[in-house]
Amino acid sequence: MGLNLKVPKILGIVSLVLLVIGFILLLVIYTQIDNVDLFRDSLIEAYNSDPIYQENLGLTNADTPEGFADGMISTWKNLLLIPVIGAVLSIAAILFSTIAMNKLPRTSAVLFIIVGVANLFTVIIPILLITGGIMILNRWSKYNKEAGIPA
Repeated sequence: MGLNLKVPKILGIVSLVLLVIGFILLLVIYTQIDNVDLFRDSLIEAYNSDPIYQENLGLTNADTPEGFADGMISTWKNLLLIPVIGAVLSIAAILFSTIAMNKLPRTSAVLFIIVGVANLFTVIIPILLITGGIMILNRWSKYNKEAGIPA
């Protein structure tokens, strides 16, 4: 009798696929944010429409609307790099956990739970990963009790 880790492995694969889809979407947004004219035009319109908006941002009259829009787009692009790197790290951790689940069940469970907590900004991925991690820990504990191995 061994650990029955089929369901946690399926949960890991489903969350891995969802993370890869999210990573691809983030990468497309990251690479194409410079080319979206609607976003740039709305920033220029917001800049030109209200002088109080300019004062609240601490902008001087020397700033042009185009320069303001370019600065905001580059700032958003730099901020978007954080979720892209987080997605890459999460994908690597889940891939390792799914592959090494039978040999290192506790490590896989802990990585599932950590990545699930780190991705709380999403809804489905943390539910899948935390559930899978708890299932692995529960089955590992029952397997050791049945085998007479002390915790």
